Formats: sequence, C-alpha cells, structure tokens
Amino acid sequence: MDESGRQQQLWDQWAPHYNAEHHERDPAPAAEFLASLAGTGGRALELAVGTGRIALPLADLGTPVMGLDVSPNMLDELHRHRGDRPVTTRVGDMADLDTGGERYELIYVAFSSFYFLMTQPRQAACLQQIADALAPGGRFVIEATVPRAPGLLAGRQQLAIRDQSDTHLSLSAITHDPIAQTIHFQELRFDQTGMRLLPVAMRYVHLSELDLLATAAGLTLADRYADWRRTPLTSASTQHISVYTPTGAAP
Repeated sequence: MDESGRQQQLWDQWAPHYNAEHHERDPAPAAEFLASLAGTGGRALELAVGTGRIALPLADLGTPVMGLDVSPNMLDELHRHRGDRPVTTRVGDMADLDTGGERYELIYVAFSSFYFLMTQPRQAACLQQIADALAPGGRFVIEATVPRAPGLLAGRQQLAIRDQSDTHLSLSAITHDPIAQTIHFQELRFDQTGMRLLPVAMRYVHLSELDLLATAAGLTLADRYADWRRTPLTSASTQHISVYTPTGAAP
C-alpha cells in the first residue's frame, strides 16, 4: 500500500470519532483569521479538510471553501453537517494537488496536517503545487506544531495518559524516529463498550526546513504567529501559524 492509501486507511478509522475527540478546540479564531486573509469575494482551498472543523465556520463568515481530503469517510462526516454552506469537497492527495487550473486567494492546512506527508519530497511537491494554485497576491497558511527537544521529542518511545475517569481511559503510545523526523501515535481509548485504536503517522518539519522548502517552491514568509489570535511567536511557543505569499508579491 502506498503512503496515500495508508493515510486514507488511518483517517477512515478516525472519521466517526474525530469531532468528539477534538470537541474542545474552538474553530472561531482560525475562521476569523483566515476570513481576514481571504478578503471580500475570495475563495479558499483547505488541504486535509477532514470533517470541516474550520471550513464550515469559515464558510459561515462568507468565504466559499473547496475542501480536499484523502479520506472519503472524513468527507462524509463533513457533509453530514454542511447544510447549505458554500463548502464543496473532493477526495485527493495534497501531494498530488490538481485544481484544474483554478486559483485561490487563500490556501491553508491546519492542525499539523501538513505533517501527514511522510517524506520531504512529498512535502516539497505539495508546496510547489500550492504556489501554482495561488491567485496573484494570494496567501498560503499553515498551522502546525513546533518541534521541540523537550517533551514529545525527548525520547524515542513514550506512553502518555491523556484522560481517565471511573469509566474511561485515554492513552497515547508514541514512537519517534529523530533521523527520519517521523512520529507514530496509537491513540487508545478504553471504556465500558470496549477498546478503540486511532493511529496517526506524521513527519514533522522544523521551521527553518519549512522556510527553505517554501522558498524553493516560490513562496516567501510574510508573517508568523504563535496562534490564530496573532500572538507573537517565541522560543516557548508550541505551535506556529505561518503565512506565505508568492515570491515577488507585496506582503
């Protein structure tokens, strides 16, 4: 099975549980940030759109969204909640992005989903195709975890307790390969109905590497923040919001 097929298999498993697993994450700040970049009449393309956690509230703010995802099951969950919002979807691999010549004022990928491209060449190919699909003056936005030596990346194997109660236990089993820059999670959920396995595989990218890949693709860093509220990024930040423009475009 190729990488795209494996990622589809993983996220098809997640689809019925994804919204419940992430119900505490408020999408409003992300939607407001992205709507401000799309501008009046701008269209957005979300890569790894999933169940529409950001796309649906962004559409509520007046920005039409095309959502791409490798998992048909995730897109089925999105359409269960879409209503009449201007959100359309397509099954596809973001490393093989084909917009049919369509250009977008805004392209974004959130929640470290860019890391689901498991090799540097696939990440580079994705950025190149993003650059080709941006309208003049458009913006590409990536939200991702900042790789850090303490915590997750300190060891090669970890078992973490996420949550527990009298009726529920959530664990994360983690393996880390610092040479390949890959992390494999197995999210384990135990309750009175039994056990559930929710796997994740990713290749993280350091900020300097991301900027080099973006530059090679014809993208220039315009802004970088610690969160969707534009908090300044510091050495203690755990995530970043990076905004790129086509090289040569006015920031």
